[in-house]
Amino acid sequence: MTYPTKKLVPFYSAAYTRSYLTKSYESINIDQAKTKSFHTCYSFIYHLKHGNLYIDQAKKAPMDLKPMLLFYGLVQFLKAIILTKDPTYPENSQVLAHGVTTRKRKKSGFIFLDDEVKIQKNGLFTHALAKMFHMKHLANDKFKMRHLLQQLPEMESLFIQFNQQPFLFKGTFHNQSIQYDSSILDSYHMTVNRFEQFIKYKEQPWSKKGVTITEGRQLITIPYSKKPSPSSGFPFTFDNQGHPYLFRSREGYLGMPELLVHYLLLYNLSMICRYETEWWGELIHTFDGNDLPFITQYIDFTTSRISALVVDTLLPDRTK
Repeated sequence: MTYPTKKLVPFYSAAYTRSYLTKSYESINIDQAKTKSFHTCYSFIYHLKHGNLYIDQAKKAPMDLKPMLLFYGLVQFLKAIILTKDPTYPENSQVLAHGVTTRKRKKSGFIFLDDEVKIQKNGLFTHALAKMFHMKHLANDKFKMRHLLQQLPEMESLFIQFNQQPFLFKGTFHNQSIQYDSSILDSYHMTVNRFEQFIKYKEQPWSKKGVTITEGRQLITIPYSKKPSPSSGFPFTFDNQGHPYLFRSREGYLGMPELLVHYLLLYNLSMICRYETEWWGELIHTFDGNDLPFITQYIDFTTSRISALVVDTLLPDRTK
């Protein structure tokens, strides 16, 4: 059992889980929180347990099967997390659908990095977006695989090796603030005041009230009252070591929480490995084209990342 997964062990106690769910429901003013926690407790535990089982099996499985197991594991985790915000889930059959479609497959010359997924109006994706992250919709409903992969700091070095320019600024935590090289303002073509407006600093739950972002000779300083984490969402993205990143351009932001970035990537990869077995087999065993390094590095990374994100979402105060 990995370190992030160990933090989920207390949830295998029904008493602990009922108490956790009751507090979660009370915090968002759901009526009869205690009664509803009794109704959702075991469903939550089973989803969490099945999620762990899928992820554990993915670690042992050959590459041919990993995307499918990882996707099913993430689906189970998402359903558990939704139950902490929505005790009626699933209220209808619409929210059980994946909520994503892919392009019809797969003509000669198919390139995974250029492939797209499209978000549907109903389904697990949009329900998770609304219930977990309080977002009714995203700015776009179509996303290319390369743009989704570029949301993940662990993928940047590989893109650079394939002759792409760096797309992230790495920040450092320092004295209740995050600091970045001040050249980020030039990259965004913004003053520090405009940058503060762009990242919606004053609206962020982690922002420090009564203070502003400051610009020094070499660094800009972003103060916080509560340390941001992957579950904080826009504008930061985080690597596995917890370092905070900002994109080098405004166009880099998809405005999508990282858990749902993985949902879209793994959905598409799982569909390919299930239904495009010839293309998938040739990719893995012939090393043709540039897709395999990106897929392999992503799968290796996300196998451990999913559990860490689930812990951060369920137990944000215990991951600092």
